[in-house]
Amino acid sequence: MVFVAVHTGAGFYQSGKRKKFLEVCSQACETAIKGWKNNSTAIDGVVEAIAYLEDQMITNAGFGSNLNSAGYVECDASLMDGRDLLFGSVGAVQSIQNPIKVARLILDNQRLKPPLGLIAPNFLAGEGAKKFAVSHGLEDYELISGKSLNIFNKYKRQLEECETASIDDKHKKYDTVGAVCIDDNGCLACGVSSGGLILKKEGRIGQASILGSGCWSEGNVAVTTSGIGEYLIRTSFARKTVENLNGKNDDTQNIVEKLVQVFNDNFFESPLMKNVPREDHLAGILGLSTDTDNIEMFWGHSTKSMCIGYMDSTFTSGKSFISDLDCSVKPGISLIETVALPRLAGFGCEGCGFHPMK
Repeated sequence: MVFVAVHTGAGFYQSGKRKKFLEVCSQACETAIKGWKNNSTAIDGVVEAIAYLEDQMITNAGFGSNLNSAGYVECDASLMDGRDLLFGSVGAVQSIQNPIKVARLILDNQRLKPPLGLIAPNFLAGEGAKKFAVSHGLEDYELISGKSLNIFNKYKRQLEECETASIDDKHKKYDTVGAVCIDDNGCLACGVSSGGLILKKEGRIGQASILGSGCWSEGNVAVTTSGIGEYLIRTSFARKTVENLNGKNDDTQNIVEKLVQVFNDNFFESPLMKNVPREDHLAGILGLSTDTDNIEMFWGHSTKSMCIGYMDSTFTSGKSFISDLDCSVKPGISLIETVALPRLAGFGCEGCGFHPMK
């Protein structure tokens, strides 16, 4: 059985746009599952799902992404195969419709033997990444949408006039879309793609490009992250999460309890975050954990909300939902997480609960 899950970022979802985000998440899962072939792998599922999300103007990945401080789009993306731990990544790439497909090319090239003993790269950035993509058949593509340009112009004017107003919640797209997948051989893969923060510096590279920060797949766990990229990089949040969830230190803990501990120990209370205001401790994570009998989908976020979709190969359509922090707490202070989906008992969402951080 094949299973895929996606997210469109941990951040803030306006009530008027929630339906569209839910539809996009469901359709991304359907694209991955319905395009599945006999020889498809978890990597194929991740790439198909993320490429669909990149094509949607409403997401902050690929077309319609946030503009940087100079007024153009630079995208990051990465991909990891849990079978052999190969990783492919692209950073600050311009004018490529599907950055995740560039990451796939970079990953696959590492399985080839370059001439003259050269070493195949696992990360390309900027103009070099674009030239590599074009040389492998990906076309030059305009990524700026009318909507993203209007938002850029609004905040660029404020910045130039030294206004003190902050960016509205509704325009805070906290990095990344992501996907995790398990194929019918039980192999896991994960990926992530992002246009980055609005008005970011030219050349800025976020967690979606960085090994161990945007996604990680190893052992029985695969995850993809979202949030403020600088802090996810600082804490190697994806890799640390997988290491802790794979760990056997306390077999009495279920995956929810382990996830809470990861957020506490490796993010909220991490010494690497001691100089970061607590309200900026913003992160989200989506993952899969599997053993012989079960597969669990889990997620957590300290942002106001997170939109998630999922589907397995027995479903006729994708399912999606938005997870919200309790309205009585501030983002960056608390965490909501849910875990469900026993493989043999069928799939469903249950067990959603709010757990304040100490």
